[in-house]
Amino acid sequence: MEGTKKAELPQLDIILQTSKNRQEIQDFLEKCREDGKITIEAIPDPTQSIVPDPEVKLLGQILIERGDVDHERLAQTLKDQKPIGEKLVLAGVVSQDKIDAALAEQRRQKEVYEKRFRPDAMSSIRVSSYKLDKLVNLIGELVTVQERLSQVTSTLRETHFEEAGRILQKFDINAISEEVSRLTNGLRDNTLSIRMLPIEATFSKFKRLVHDLSADLGKEIELTTSGSETEIDKTVIDKLDEPLMHLIRNSIDHGIEKSEVRESLGKPRKGNIHLSAEHSGGNVVIHVRDDGGGLNKEAILAKAMEKKLISPDTLLSEKEIFNLIFLPGFSTAEKVTNVSGRGVGMDIVKRTIEDLRGHLDISSIPGSGTCVDLTLPLTLAIIDGLLVEIAGQPFILPLAIVEECVELKRDMCDSFNNRQIANVRETQIPFIPLRDRFNIEGEAPKIEQIVITNFKGQKIGFVVDSVIGEHKTVIKPLGKIYRNLPEFSGATILGDGSVAIILDIAKLLETKR
Repeated sequence: MEGTKKAELPQLDIILQTSKNRQEIQDFLEKCREDGKITIEAIPDPTQSIVPDPEVKLLGQILIERGDVDHERLAQTLKDQKPIGEKLVLAGVVSQDKIDAALAEQRRQKEVYEKRFRPDAMSSIRVSSYKLDKLVNLIGELVTVQERLSQVTSTLRETHFEEAGRILQKFDINAISEEVSRLTNGLRDNTLSIRMLPIEATFSKFKRLVHDLSADLGKEIELTTSGSETEIDKTVIDKLDEPLMHLIRNSIDHGIEKSEVRESLGKPRKGNIHLSAEHSGGNVVIHVRDDGGGLNKEAILAKAMEKKLISPDTLLSEKEIFNLIFLPGFSTAEKVTNVSGRGVGMDIVKRTIEDLRGHLDISSIPGSGTCVDLTLPLTLAIIDGLLVEIAGQPFILPLAIVEECVELKRDMCDSFNNRQIANVRETQIPFIPLRDRFNIEGEAPKIEQIVITNFKGQKIGFVVDSVIGEHKTVIKPLGKIYRNLPEFSGATILGDGSVAIILDIAKLLETKR
């Protein structure tokens, strides 16, 4: 195919000046000029940077734009191997003052470019996830040691012996403990922030999925996102692809109607799936919404009875009916397709989210759409916890959901509809006695403590023997024997070396029901 000559003759001559076999190349190029069968392109001025900064103009360009020199005189001058400025001055084309002014402008452009681009390129580095995990583990050990120091400090503060007083006065161990605590907290927060990544990359992966799948099903669907700058732990992000993919596929196949049906219902022809993320306390909440037909409660109940998952006389709330779709093997699809019908997917969603110590809620309005909310922890490494005790056994409650702790006296307790209720400042708050829940032997103290939490907008109390206080909790996985206990999400090592169990509030409430 014939090419187009993109370089002028003077520029080709400049190229030949830098070649060792100039005569051979010149003969070849002359033949190419006559045949016109290749494209000849100019290369950068060899006296300049090979890859110049995109916003920094060459000295010759600046002089041409200013009208100090024309193209022909510049090309002639470039035949010599001296710097272009010196050659132009020697040739009498421009004065030294104009060269100096052009060089000053070039330096200014370079400075502007470096300020705008170079710092951004140098401010981020790639770090191996193995090294990062090792750093987080070391931070976890440091947090444990800091808690131990705080405990020793507290013990010495309460000791009235003369020797303890002399130690406190000599070393000011109180101030040392506070300083270590401050540094540890800052180091912990800074280290964990390294693992935080915006969820934007995860959201953007599904635009192609929605486009292709909606086209296969003959539907018009648009994917929109918001809150994509929300940051979450890299470990959590890596495991979100599959659950979100299943939710989006369900919305496309089961939720959003075909364009003709939507028009007949007075809806926009094009359906919408909206992904959003936001911070909520110590968690990140991801919403997957669609504007389809919503969930059919009757169809879900009928399919559950058909599969004998529930008995015909079972009374379920709306939320419990919706949660049936997360059971393994459950599907309301009339036939098996490449998209749905096998009953595999929603159970994977629930299991994956629970493995991440999160929980999900589903809500739906007939004719308006469905929304699935995934609540996930910001990080899987270290959390702020509330340390409590029951019969000398320590437990940890997530501090992010704790509202207050109050004394619980016998006259404050009541029961209604097989639920225990506490009257706290004329407010009825249901509670769970953890001593009874875990079958811990021994007599409860006369005055217990009730930890009031706010979980999914509902206040629920947990009765314990005593509240020790806030505790920086380094989460450790449970062994194989305890891994399948749903009420426990992990364990942590206290300052004295003992082990405290971390309670999973969502699972405690589910098993209670």
